[in-house]
Amino acid sequence: MTALLLLLAISAHAQLQEQITVERILIDARVTDDHGNPITGLKADDFQVRIDGKPARVESAEWIPETAAARELASIDSAIADVNTTLDQPAPHGRLLIFFYQTDFARNSARIAGQMQTVVNADEWVDWLDSEDRVAVFSFDSHLKFRLDFTNNKDHIKDAMEQAMLTNEPPPPRTVPMPALAKRLNPDEMRKAASPEAALIIVANALRPIPGPKSIILFGWGLGRLTPSGVRMEAKYLPARQALVSARASVFSIDFTQADSHSLEVGLGQVAGDTGGFYAKTYHFPKIAVERLQKTLAGHYELEVRKPDTKMRGTHNIEVDVPSQRRATVLARSTFIDRD
Repeated sequence: MTALLLLLAISAHAQLQEQITVERILIDARVTDDHGNPITGLKADDFQVRIDGKPARVESAEWIPETAAARELASIDSAIADVNTTLDQPAPHGRLLIFFYQTDFARNSARIAGQMQTVVNADEWVDWLDSEDRVAVFSFDSHLKFRLDFTNNKDHIKDAMEQAMLTNEPPPPRTVPMPALAKRLNPDEMRKAASPEAALIIVANALRPIPGPKSIILFGWGLGRLTPSGVRMEAKYLPARQALVSARASVFSIDFTQADSHSLEVGLGQVAGDTGGFYAKTYHFPKIAVERLQKTLAGHYELEVRKPDTKMRGTHNIEVDVPSQRRATVLARSTFIDRD
């Protein structure tokens, strides 16, 4: 009898240990077809996820429509509640977008002309936004500059896009209701941010307490540094990637350089691929980039994934695929970091 009780106790302890060590992670994934339209109706079994090369079980896959039109098609009349229950504020209505302008302090003509093109075409970049969407605007030249806090006022957004062309020191943005970024940004830290990677860390850390996914539209000309062996990402890039992933912030790199190709586009593509966004050029066909962004941001899947036993702690690689959709494009972050 004593031996039987001992065996039962050992079994219960083992089960308890298994429950404690099982870790589930949340992955935001966007799945689009050849034309950039979101593919809806996918189930957990449609997704294939690998972590550090090992298959990971997808326990649930929920389609989250992000636009009014997408919610109407899905017969959803109210905003979707965020799964994050650790924060004391509710998920905001509508999408949160951050327009991040990489303004060239050296005033290179190919870069300035490209940024000017986005200003001239400002209507195209904002007219598709829903009334519940909110946009904040930052610029980086010699350091990070905060031009506009979250707002749905399209005139204010366009004004901030135009002001991002300048290398002046902007006045503090208008006060806005929550979710607001002003109180989460330290002016001294922004002045000390000497690289766009350092600036992205600050922006991501300010976004982190806000529930739900966010989209950073990076209007830029390049990340990284050209070396004899190719483009190398700066030392600040890894912590920037970690901060963006932790904030559930995907970067959509819009390369406005007036050139068919250039070396530093590699860095723009990398930050997009690492965070679940995409890279697009505006040189020849700027409208295509706008249309792709509009379609891609119509909604996303929230995947709850059981982490396999990788016998290591730290940063892990993520691969997400949809084998049943041969020509689908899947956008999802490429890494996750173990919780402490």
